[in-house]
Amino acid sequence: MSKKEQLYPYRFRLVGSFFGILIAILFLTIGFGATILLFTFALTGFLIGQWRDGALDVKGWIQFFNRD
Repeated sequence: MSKKEQLYPYRFRLVGSFFGILIAILFLTIGFGATILLFTFALTGFLIGQWRDGALDVKGWIQFFNRD
């Protein structure tokens, strides 16, 4: 069994840990406000890219937030 197959069940834990460490490093090096601004711009860029690809479901989001 390869190392990749052994780590596969833990992939989301590993990815989550990596992003947690990355966020902690950003908070410590550039500060809270700059980190939040960076993530806001990254999220905006991701949403614009998804919209340009035709993969953004705006109606689904609106229905999700306006559900009864």
